[in-house]
Amino acid sequence: MSLIVTGADRYSPDKLPQLEAYVDEQVANRSWSLDANVTLLRFYQFSPASVKPAIVAKVLIKAIMQAPAQDYKCCITLLPERLLQSDESVYKVVQLANALETSRFGDFWNAANTCRDLLGGIPGFYESVRGFIAHTLVHTYGRVTKRTLADCLKLEGATLEQYLSEKCKSAGWSIVNTPAGEVVGLPKNDDNQSVVKRTQELIRFDQVAPMLKAVTVGF
Repeated sequence: MSLIVTGADRYSPDKLPQLEAYVDEQVANRSWSLDANVTLLRFYQFSPASVKPAIVAKVLIKAIMQAPAQDYKCCITLLPERLLQSDESVYKVVQLANALETSRFGDFWNAANTCRDLLGGIPGFYESVRGFIAHTLVHTYGRVTKRTLADCLKLEGATLEQYLSEKCKSAGWSIVNTPAGEVVGLPKNDDNQSVVKRTQELIRFDQVAPMLKAVTVGF
């Protein structure tokens, strides 16, 4: 069920319980409404005493799951610095997001390890994050070692093999055997290919006229 948050009563106090309940509904249904969640966070801006950090943490986690879309940035900018630092759950989610945004995937998984209970209550979180990590790798590299991929995705053994098999079938990935071990070939795109750019510098006549005059003097 979607929640309508437009109209003159958008920030009516009566809407707050509905908006908060709708966050839990989105978690349960694996859905997402940026409009509804931004409305909720703006409501918290207007009424700091009504803030529920547990709800904020859920909104931020769900926003992270929308990456590479910029939904997380839309949400985090609405939160006061005090809340980001004072509540442990919110602080941990922010650290997770920062690690992902800067491609520090090892740090992300280490941080995720410290808040399993929080993340375990959000269906599809790890699946979405691995999708974003794979997206980042594809748009950064033409190929990566299998070991590097395993570390970035935090997958091992049969789970890693199944993931690779699915990507090879559906996303154009490939496995290449090299003397150094197996390498994962990633689909070519404009971002992961080296392009030689040719530039043409235009020289005006008045820039070379003095040199021409000097060369032609005496002829």
